[in-house]
Formats: sequence, C-alpha cells, structure tokens
Amino acid sequence: MIVKLRNWARRTKRTWFFPSKPDGKVRLHLGCGQDYWPGYVNVDIGADALCDLRMDFTRIGERYPHDSVAEVALIHSLSYLRLWQARDLFIELYQILEPGGRIIVELPDLAKCAQKLLTCESDLAEYLEAVRGLYAFGMDQIDRREMFTPYAFGWSAWHLQQELEMVGFRQIIICDPQAHSGFPGRDIRLEATK
Repeated sequence: MIVKLRNWARRTKRTWFFPSKPDGKVRLHLGCGQDYWPGYVNVDIGADALCDLRMDFTRIGERYPHDSVAEVALIHSLSYLRLWQARDLFIELYQILEPGGRIIVELPDLAKCAQKLLTCESDLAEYLEAVRGLYAFGMDQIDRREMFTPYAFGWSAWHLQQELEMVGFRQIIICDPQAHSGFPGRDIRLEATK
C-alpha cells in the first residue's frame, strides 16, 4: 500500500497526509472545529480548530489517493457548503473511500426543523432550537451579540439520501444523531457505504 501511495504521489505531484492509526485504517473527521476525535484525522480550516490537518476539507481529495480512506465523518459541517460544493465533495469522498468504506453525515433536517417551527408556537426555547437548526448559531453567540457564520444550504433526509445515491453510495441508513449530544427532534444521521 505504501509503495502504491508513493507512486501515486509522484505521478500526480500531490502532497498527501496519511498518518498511521493503530488499526492501519484512515478515518477522516471533516470540519471538526473544536470537537477532536481520537483515532481520526481531524480536518478543519479554522484558526482555532483542534485539528491534525488545517485545510479546506472540500479539497481533501488533493491529500488522499483513491481507495485509501476507511471512513469519513461530517458532523454539522456539510450545511456550511453550497449545494454545488457538497455535490463536488460527495464525488471526491466516493473516490477516496476504499471499497466498503463509509460516510457518516449528521446535520439538522429541514423537514424536522420546519415541523418543529410549526408546532411550537408558544414555546420560545423550542422555537429557537428549530431556528438554530436552520441557521447554525449558538445561544451564547446571541447573548454576546457575536457574529456567526450561517449555514449555506439545508438538507432533508430524503434529499441527502438521493444525492449520495446519485454518486454511487449504497446501503444508506437514516437514524437518530449520535454526536453533539444529539437533537433527535431536529437532527438526522445518514450512514452510507461505497
């Protein structure tokens, strides 16, 4: 495998980052922010991110050759991309994942947020939680009157599933979120296999 990677790097004249993990598998946590995952290569471009690799994760295909990654996790990071950026990223991720590799995506579900907005008319906390799912702010940012970067696109489970299937992902499972202490009334998790 190492010889294959060296040949690929010479041929494509690309730099690559392929750290050794205890089980020999490469797992990527894209858009990690302050949420560092041991056993993963944590990737983020933010100056204050706790990451192993500081780069724009939409360019991750420049660092990893085809069929070299076992797992990719995007936890509340995909929605910061525009639809065309996400589609390009799905293609790159499909290419760098090894056969049988999987992608995990957790994010707010537009349909769940809309349903919550329509049913919580007198409950301010529930209402704001649904709005947070659409715009990606923290209540502490509101309290401090701090600027934040809003989401660029919103996803519903059926739409995300369709986009992943168009690229070639299979065995797509939609379930409750597991990261960020989970908001099952607002968020979704999709797992798909190459």
